[in-house]
Amino acid sequence: EFATDLFDRVSVEGLVERFGGLLSAVVADPDVRVGGLEVLSAGERGRLLSGWQGERVEVPWASLPVVFERRVGRTPDAVAVSFEGVGLSYAELNARANRLARFLAGRGVGPEGRVALVLPRSPELVTAMLAVLKAGAAYVPVDPQYPAERIA
Repeated sequence: EFATDLFDRVSVEGLVERFGGLLSAVVADPDVRVGGLEVLSAGERGRLLSGWQGERVEVPWASLPVVFERRVGRTPDAVAVSFEGVGLSYAELNARANRLARFLAGRGVGPEGRVALVLPRSPELVTAMLAVLKAGAAYVPVDPQYPAERIA
């Protein structure tokens, strides 16, 4: 029996088959680790890994700031960040991040550098993350809720 309002027969039969396979594997080797159990059949694994992916498309490498700048060029007025009623368009976010990136670069932030960001989740955090990347450094997010000793 199963909840017909939640599942269709094919889905339930697939679940029962997978569960039966798991039970058989555990009975065959009681010492097997859960992570070593195979949930998918060989056919399902093959479809998942090759059949459903579609045509392979080469995507040229680009850094996040470059990809972001391309998006700004395509849709500058679209909302990029929205949080608790505050929204920034791609153009606004880009302008703010560029200003902060120039400030950081003027302070010596650049490649191989790290910048700790002690900010709550907010549009300002997203701006700071993007700015650090634009300056060429890496950001280290630090939760402002941590105790002062841990932040230090």
